Amino acid sequence: MDEAASAGNARHSRFWLYTPFVLLLLLAVAWSVGWFVIRNRADEALDTWLAAEARAGRQWTCQDRAIGGYPFRIEVTCDALTLQQGAVTASFGPVEAVAQVYQPRRVITEIQGPLRVTDGTVTVQGSWDLLQTSLNLAPGGLRRLSLVAEAPNVTVTGLPAGEIAAAGQHLELHARPNPSRSAENAYDVALSVRQARIPLADALVGGTEATDLESDVTVTQAEGFRGRPLAEELERWRSAGGKLDVLMLSLAKGSRRLEAKGELRLDEEHRPEGQLALSAAGLDGLLGNVMGRRNGALLSALLGQGGGAPAGQANGRPALSPLPPVRLDNGRLAFGPFVIPNVTLPAIY
Repeated sequence: MDEAASAGNARHSRFWLYTPFVLLLLLAVAWSVGWFVIRNRADEALDTWLAAEARAGRQWTCQDRAIGGYPFRIEVTCDALTLQQGAVTASFGPVEAVAQVYQPRRVITEIQGPLRVTDGTVTVQGSWDLLQTSLNLAPGGLRRLSLVAEAPNVTVTGLPAGEIAAAGQHLELHARPNPSRSAENAYDVALSVRQARIPLADALVGGTEATDLESDVTVTQAEGFRGRPLAEELERWRSAGGKLDVLMLSLAKGSRRLEAKGELRLDEEHRPEGQLALSAAGLDGLLGNVMGRRNGALLSALLGQGGGAPAGQANGRPALSPLPPVRLDNGRLAFGPFVIPNVTLPAIY
């Protein structure tokens, strides 16, 4: 009798000894089944989205698409990614998009170069050491888009004003719909570039030092990408009354500093127009170059931009002094009461 009781107790003890391992095994099996279900649904959702994009005229091609990421992520990889819509084509190198199974509305993407976008007239080419994006979605659409690039290098050709080239050490871009201006289809965009090499800035501000650039703007009448040529996209934006509210634009280039706030748009001749309030330090040479030596020297003296001691210091740098507003009107550029001679604003498209 005692021996039978002892055997029962032993079997009972072994049951509780193995129960945690059995439960863990069952949990692993259930999780694996659930992951494959989610994977299949993600694959079907991607096919559905690609079909919807194709019906809208946007042809995406994900070369050698693969889906993995077991056990906690869903990873979609392409050996190359291309887009074609109308006259616009875009191509990238290998792309990897990742979302956690418990946070599917946040997608992290790593994109390799080179980049090439063209509408048959304007061509954008780019390269970088690292490019990552973060896409946060809400049930109603986009909540926030962020982009970070290391050592970006971009060249734009085919513009009426000529080639534009820029390179930098680090770039960050953040965009989101403006919740208080939804009726205007407004988007907030923040851009930061460190140690940029921009020949156009060298010509405008002077010097060959690297440039640190920061901007915070709101773009109204912004729509999703429609695949039209750049000229058609800009004309649609202009005709809809789109404008660029410059909340803050800051440029630092060696000892030169410039800050601007204001509003810009396009006129009927497709030229930029609007007004910017400026503050600057170390731009006495620039004032002389653009206004002529007599007017430039007079304006520099009035504004404290001359070669004397700075009016104050801010974070170890000369304090900014207010400048007269810059007005862009009828293809002319005015600096306060002075119209800058020999400067004509060209049509952007």
